[in-house]
Amino acid sequence: MGHHHRFFYDGQHAQPDRASIEQIIADIAFVFHWRLADLLAMEWEELLMWRGLAIDRWNQVNAPPPHK
Repeated sequence: MGHHHRFFYDGQHAQPDRASIEQIIADIAFVFHWRLADLLAMEWEELLMWRGLAIDRWNQVNAPPPHK
């Protein structure tokens, strides 16, 4: 039985620290292949929105096959 990876950081921090921001930026860049300069130009709320979409995409692609 294979492992199906899921993102684990929930991104629900009112005042993000540098490690949180770097983690979120890395997740978005990994899924969408965006440039760092583009991600650094985004506001925190926008990063959280795109990270949520990145989580959705990752989980859809890596979901276990349906049981029959």
